[in-house]
Amino acid sequence: MKLYTNKKYNTIALYAIIVIAVNVIIVTAIFKFDTILSILGKIVSVLMPVIWGFGIAYLMNPLMVSTERIYQKIFKNSKRPKLMRAVSVSVAALILLGIIVGLIAIVIPEFVNSFNNIVDNFSKLVENAQKWLEKLFRNYPKIQQFFNKQINDVGSGLIKLQPVLENIVDSASDVFSILYNFILGYIMSIYLLLGKETHIAQTKKLLFAKLKKSTADKVLRFGNDANLVFSGFLIGKLIDSLIIGIICFIGLTIIGMPYNVIISVIVGVTNIIPFFGPFIGAVPSALLVFLDDPGMVIWLLLFILVLQQFDGNILGPKILGGSTGLPAIWVMIALFIGGGLFGFIGMLLGVPTFALLYKIVRESINNKLKKKKMPTDTQYYIDNAGKLTDAHVRRTPLTPEELESISIPSCDEVNEALDV
Repeated sequence: MKLYTNKKYNTIALYAIIVIAVNVIIVTAIFKFDTILSILGKIVSVLMPVIWGFGIAYLMNPLMVSTERIYQKIFKNSKRPKLMRAVSVSVAALILLGIIVGLIAIVIPEFVNSFNNIVDNFSKLVENAQKWLEKLFRNYPKIQQFFNKQINDVGSGLIKLQPVLENIVDSASDVFSILYNFILGYIMSIYLLLGKETHIAQTKKLLFAKLKKSTADKVLRFGNDANLVFSGFLIGKLIDSLIIGIICFIGLTIIGMPYNVIISVIVGVTNIIPFFGPFIGAVPSALLVFLDDPGMVIWLLLFILVLQQFDGNILGPKILGGSTGLPAIWVMIALFIGGGLFGFIGMLLGVPTFALLYKIVRESINNKLKKKKMPTDTQYYIDNAGKLTDAHVRRTPLTPEELESISIPSCDEVNEALDV
């Protein structure tokens, strides 16, 4: 017996199955959300060396490219590209490793010494802070009582946390985990850069094989835009923050600020976060200085404010330029959403992610406006708010045929229309 199939009903059945499957997945995701997050966490932990590898390779790539340019200038018409790539990758890897080892060798011992000093002299530091507040607010007993209560609460809380903090410092499991992932990622990044062109070509080959040519072109264009935005922002921000950290260390050393190394590291690291970074770094820095010498807190805050103005108006624009092109309001939204979802990493990557989305949406809107022969300049819509007509938006002159088609009424016709 021969079976006859109806394509129309087969298509309806297929769509129904897809809709049911999607609903089942959504319901399962809602009720098993914790389980799904746990599974995703395990997957991410397994792939962490790969993630580290791509991240390190991304940071090493500009160093490698710059080294290749220098190599080409020295050895003109060199016919050994593999040797050039091996040399450039080796130089980039050694430079990055040297920077990391140098920072660790300088910062970690000073950080440990400062931390031990705070733990050993914590009671004395709290007592000094209380005496300073009592002297400052001696004519305001209620304010004095309020601050004393807050300091006692904070002090008792920190004293309880001292064993926990010491255990964290003494614990080596997290350090070994990070070191393990870094070493594997570092090795992987070298192999990624050695075969950079091959990996890119294989990705293009896969895209063109599985997608339509127009879709593959859009994906590649998106990848190129993402690379420009993320590389320009991340690398520029790292350089900018490194310079700010060094300037902060020099300035704090000159004015005799306590814990200058720790504060410089905090300011440099938090400066990676746009807009709110300096203010986030100022809070723990001011707290450290307040425990040691309350009178220096004002000088610290003034110094950080001047440093932030220098970075925001002079250094930052010189290094970053227009790498994101994101308006200030969208920068704030990106920081709120990224920080709320993913913490520090979200605040760091939220800005370039929003910048990329903003660029895509802006280009899409501008292309549609061009098809409608309308201006793409935002200022035009501000100047002509509520008055946009075909006459306002037309940019091209009328053709001779269009001019001939326009009929100008005579005086008699006008008078008759006006009942004159």
